[in-house]
Amino acid sequence: MFDFTQITLVIGKRDKVSGFIQMLGSGFLISNYGKVVTARHVVGNETEGLCVLMPHIPNINAYQDLSDTSCRLVPAIVEDINPITDLCILKTDLRFNGQLPKLDSLDSVLVGERIGIFGFPHCVMGRRVLTYQETGIGAKMLLETSGIKSKYATINIQTRPGQSGSLVFDLKTGFIVGLLIGAYSPESGVIIAGINPHELNQTSYCISANHIKEML
Repeated sequence: MFDFTQITLVIGKRDKVSGFIQMLGSGFLISNYGKVVTARHVVGNETEGLCVLMPHIPNINAYQDLSDTSCRLVPAIVEDINPITDLCILKTDLRFNGQLPKLDSLDSVLVGERIGIFGFPHCVMGRRVLTYQETGIGAKMLLETSGIKSKYATINIQTRPGQSGSLVFDLKTGFIVGLLIGAYSPESGVIIAGINPHELNQTSYCISANHIKEML
């Protein structure tokens, strides 16, 4: 399996006064010359101070020391945004020496087949733990926004804040087939202990990686 630990990154924002870094979500490298993709809603509307945090472990089997809050950050700027697909391309000065995994499409994965996910669940709460998960494709969908239909998949796993922007890859080929958008959680009008009950579901959804390629 490709070592996704070295291309999966935390997207953050640095406060220019305090220097404090707020972790916003996940993202991953899509070019050897510093282009990083994430979900548009991870970046938000205020883009000053955006950065990415460099990988902090050599491989996924390493113990991740949660008492170590040091990080190496690289400034990032927004290069392109697609509000229809909720995708954002960031430009950084990162360099990756080696061959990156192919950006493929959800077309190549059948319903029921297994996929892997690399991301940072709960990083928005200050917990930086790169996490690997496996699940299956539950359905394929066409979702329409502003008259434009895009390809998505329902994935059979519950995801948490911080995982938006995670890479989704095909276990058979190692190709990246999607980007995690998040859980389907419409407003319920009811909040219990700070939780929207609609977030307590067992499915999430990702957008097909071909829509990332369209932006390159």
